[in-house]
Amino acid sequence: MREELHHLVDQLPEEKVAPLLRLDRGQLEERPVDRDLPFIGLLEAEPDFAERSEEILRAEDNHSL
Repeated sequence: MREELHHLVDQLPEEKVAPLLRLDRGQLEERPVDRDLPFIGLLEAEPDFAERSEEILRAEDNHSL
């Protein structure tokens, strides 16, 4: 398979090489670890919690000072 890939790459026109090279390099880069966060979306709060979130965060910031 590797020999076939080399052969196919050799047949590509020059303008098609750069996008393929970026794709290949992307496959070799380290990828971020996927995290399993099962608790996301499970928060229970009063209905206006999202609307008041900025107010709540500001109050917490002022309280921690």
